[in-house]
Amino acid sequence: MKALNELNKLLKAYTRYSIESLENSLKFDIEHIADALEGSDILFPHHVIGISISLAQMAFLKIENKDPDIDALNNLNLALMYAEVGREFQLKEFKKNPLDKMNIHELKGYFSEFSALLFWAILLNNKNLAKKLAGQVEFCLQQEFISNFPLSYNYFSLWAYYKWINEVTLLETKIDGKFKDVIDNWSCNSVRIEPLLVDIANLHCEELIDNDIRKYPPKLIRPPFTLLPLEIHVINKLRVGEGLEEIYVSHPLMKTFSAQVKEFKIVENDLLEKIQINYL
Repeated sequence: MKALNELNKLLKAYTRYSIESLENSLKFDIEHIADALEGSDILFPHHVIGISISLAQMAFLKIENKDPDIDALNNLNLALMYAEVGREFQLKEFKKNPLDKMNIHELKGYFSEFSALLFWAILLNNKNLAKKLAGQVEFCLQQEFISNFPLSYNYFSLWAYYKWINEVTLLETKIDGKFKDVIDNWSCNSVRIEPLLVDIANLHCEELIDNDIRKYPPKLIRPPFTLLPLEIHVINKLRVGEGLEEIYVSHPLMKTFSAQVKEFKIVENDLLEKIQINYL
């Protein structure tokens, strides 16, 4: 119930955002990055992530108000692209000083986004990007300080990746709970699988909750990952690719307009390209 309440709160917020406020936030981060590229300031990853969040919120504002025009969809695609570049940049900074307490604290909060981005890369059919993201997921999972975290979502993203490229793994041994149930019942019909995907949607919504009661940081609290059930889209993509039926999931998350977006693309963006050239 708390998870669905959190979803409803987010939906209400996304439909009521001030476009002027979002545009101002976006402008602030863009100007800071432009200054950094000119050498007059230092570029921090959070400015790149800030652009991702603002673009996602602008996209959700339109999409959830039933106006999924080309600008909204482009903003959503760009939000994912900026998230990918921003997190790669941040992970690069972590690797320079992996013992720094702030770097460790921050990685605990964002490492699961690499798994969400891996699902996205699979949906893009971008094997080079997916390979890079799978490597980033694997690197994060090797860090001792997250070894006691709930990691089935993360290992499942790797399982899906290796299944997608037809490589055999033993990752099932590291996956439990609802994700393991999906694997164990992979070839079953919709009657058996659909309730399991409802459970996965519930887990997604639980990762939207951020409060002092949580023992571990939420995995999907930042846009654009909040309303994009990428893991469920990938499950269906892989099943259909094997000749199995696509599963319709009756869940409030899946009934959002944003969750109806299942196809993504790479959008050209000069600023993002300059960041990649200069910092990655």
